[in-house]
Amino acid sequence: MNLRSDFPLFQAQPDLVYLDSASSCQVPEVVVTAMADYLRYHHANVHRGNYQLSQAATAMYEAARERVAVFFNSSAAQVVFTKGTTDSLNLLAAGLAERVQAGDNVVVSLAEHHANFLPWQQLCAAKGAELRVIPLATDGTFANLPIDQRTRVVAVTHASNVLGVVNELTDITAAAQAVGAYVVVDAAQTAAHLTLEPTALGIDALAFSGHKVYGPTGIGALWLSPRAVAELPLYQVGGGIVRTVSATHSDYVQGVQRFEPGTPNLVGIAGLVAALDFLAAARAQGSHAYLRDLTQQLLSMLKDFPQLRLLPHGDGTIPVVSVTSDDPDVHRNDLAMLLDQQQIAARSGHHCAQPLVQHYTTQGCLRFSLGVYNQATDIQRLQQGLSKAFALLG
Repeated sequence: MNLRSDFPLFQAQPDLVYLDSASSCQVPEVVVTAMADYLRYHHANVHRGNYQLSQAATAMYEAARERVAVFFNSSAAQVVFTKGTTDSLNLLAAGLAERVQAGDNVVVSLAEHHANFLPWQQLCAAKGAELRVIPLATDGTFANLPIDQRTRVVAVTHASNVLGVVNELTDITAAAQAVGAYVVVDAAQTAAHLTLEPTALGIDALAFSGHKVYGPTGIGALWLSPRAVAELPLYQVGGGIVRTVSATHSDYVQGVQRFEPGTPNLVGIAGLVAALDFLAAARAQGSHAYLRDLTQQLLSMLKDFPQLRLLPHGDGTIPVVSVTSDDPDVHRNDLAMLLDQQQIAARSGHHCAQPLVQHYTTQGCLRFSLGVYNQATDIQRLQQGLSKAFALLG
């Protein structure tokens, strides 16, 4: 597979090795074109105009909702457009706050990104509830599940952005359903690599971000179960979600559109649709198997460096690998800087997952994550870059 030529960045910087797709994927030309075409030829506000341009923009907007529904193998009546995963999770935490009282508990896992940790931590602190954290087994998967009759929400990541380990959700959803708890899934890391069918998972909400599926930043989608659509209160209010407004009473629309006040990110939505089409084409060309194989090459190469310690990792289904070092003279920031000097972009730090990373190391870690534009030559460049970096570090 060679999709590198589809990305303008690599035309401009042919020597760049980009290994930070878990943070944000690069954007193919078809997405850039779709966004530019919208701005050039189709821009108008939606649900607000009787003129043809506005009606056409509204039709495009609702067609985009249908396209995301296909991505979820679900109904458009369950798709909400948001700014991204963080926005979606904050919407859910605000909406589910009424269900959580003092003495209740909310369950998250040690593997969470801060976006799926902090909203629930704040909710529990405000309500006098307990935040329970699922520990991890040695392979990075969930260990025991602290779910009981006082559990109101279970919010877990589908795959860690540090470990790339895919979490089995069947036991979690069964335990949560048994006590009537809402199940929220952060699918930011799996959306680009797994088929998402939230209805089949038996969950209540699932969120992902456009910029992690080769789309633009500032746009994402939230899938809601029929129960969630019916029960969640308004998160924000404003134009576009009302039927009538008076000084004493306002009547709001029903369904998912009531979670979308104001003018939506229409140019971002145009880019998201193009990105999902690009991703579907890449999958049809075998991107899943290609990235798994490339990840195995990466793992094999990293094992040749005794200075590095691999964190638990998956089989490459999610192409993310993180390393740390127990040598005090080898700091992950130094490695990242020395790699950057060789035009190799890798992410160093705690990756917005401090509880997880600190469970494995006090030094933070260096993460390598792959996209469809990466090739075997990138793994070779990384090997050479690490060798040079360690030589410089002595």
